[in-house]
Amino acid sequence: MPALNHVQMFSRFMLLLMLLTTPAMASQSSNYSKTKYPIVMVPGAFGFDNILGGIDYWYGITDELRNGGAEVYVTNLSSSADNIQRGEELLADVRNILALTGASRVNLIAHSQGATASRYVAALKPDWIESISCFNCMNEGTAFADNILNFFNQHKLPKFIFNTAISAIFTALELISSIPKDGEYNSRGRGIQIAEDLAIAAGRESFQNFNQLFPEALSPRTCAIQGNGKTYDAIGGQPKVNGIYYYSVGGSQVKTHNRDPIDTVVVPIIQLFYPDDQVWDGFVPSCGHPLGEMIESNYAINHFDAINHTMGLVKAGVNVPSIYSMQVNRLRNEGH
Repeated sequence: MPALNHVQMFSRFMLLLMLLTTPAMASQSSNYSKTKYPIVMVPGAFGFDNILGGIDYWYGITDELRNGGAEVYVTNLSSSADNIQRGEELLADVRNILALTGASRVNLIAHSQGATASRYVAALKPDWIESISCFNCMNEGTAFADNILNFFNQHKLPKFIFNTAISAIFTALELISSIPKDGEYNSRGRGIQIAEDLAIAAGRESFQNFNQLFPEALSPRTCAIQGNGKTYDAIGGQPKVNGIYYYSVGGSQVKTHNRDPIDTVVVPIIQLFYPDDQVWDGFVPSCGHPLGEMIESNYAINHFDAINHTMGLVKAGVNVPSIYSMQVNRLRNEGH
């Protein structure tokens, strides 16, 4: 039998290794995201679960988590409401999901304004919540909300037109997403939405008041300490409060894809009402991202990429669903 050269030996070794490890890898993959407690997804403003059966808010993310063995439930909160109302809506949803699943606790995964709803439920019902994982969360409001509200308060006709149009869009979004669902749970319809309510709720004063009532796991390095967002220290808060584990992920990219309509249309409009000297993610200051343990502060994503929108148009080389999978795997490995 002729002697094998180095290339042949290496090829056969790799083939043998693949044959030996493939079953184990398949088993690991199917359970990679299988946590002890169910996952509950908490959207931000302009939130929905599924539009017309075709577009998920968590685009491609919940599919990947379920493929990895996760038990995932998606909630739909009011698109434009104050932080307490959204918290009460989530409280009712979590109560329903606990009854539906028989679980004693849930893991919350939040995006944007979903942070305040999650923090509200955690403060009122800590025995219901195992962990909160925040992705590009809004924990200190946004200058955009303050500035656009001030502008419209000085220009009544544009305010009327804008408020009417955006309120109609928000309300229509509630209607067309009330029956389709992402997964086995559907929140009740949230009714008529008023855009001005969102601008008030997302303002920095509103968040200051909320944070005084619910300070759990917030970073001691507030945006005010960081020059109102001019710098970004990426320092988290307490990783565990009242038996609940807190994690956060963020980034400081403003635009990431030149064919993404959010990056080319929406973000430039937001920029008109946003300070030039802040470190931000295209909607909120990055200094407002940290909550509990800061897992990663500088992913190459903006605020909307954090939910893989528009429909997967994100920076080349970035796989947003995998970022969620890695965090859920972390929850699995830590016994959550």
